[in-house]
Amino acid sequence: MKFSDLNLKPNILNSIEKLGFIKPTPVQEKSIPLLIKSNRDFIGLASTGTGKTAAFGLPILQRIDPDIKSPQSIIIAPTRELCIQIHNDLLQFSSSIENIKIVAVYGGSSIE
Repeated sequence: MKFSDLNLKPNILNSIEKLGFIKPTPVQEKSIPLLIKSNRDFIGLASTGTGKTAAFGLPILQRIDPDIKSPQSIIIAPTRELCIQIHNDLLQFSSSIENIKIVAVYGGSSIE
């Protein structure tokens, strides 16, 4: 299976290809199609380094409407470091999407 088999928008596939990703990991392969289609909760357990951020982040980006200028998704992370890591990954995954804004908000830093 390839990312192109997961029904992701062309601009998301373009960003993924720029990063050199071709084949989804098992957690991505199972979660992405389900999360694109569904509004339900999902718990995906996988080891460190298996692509969990893409597993939930790509479906979020798929469902974002760039014409809506208000928050459409919030991701809560337990540490500042993980918050920054997720933020940076989502910036890369969305590099080919116009009019989208991704912001990391965490303690000890100005929200502005």
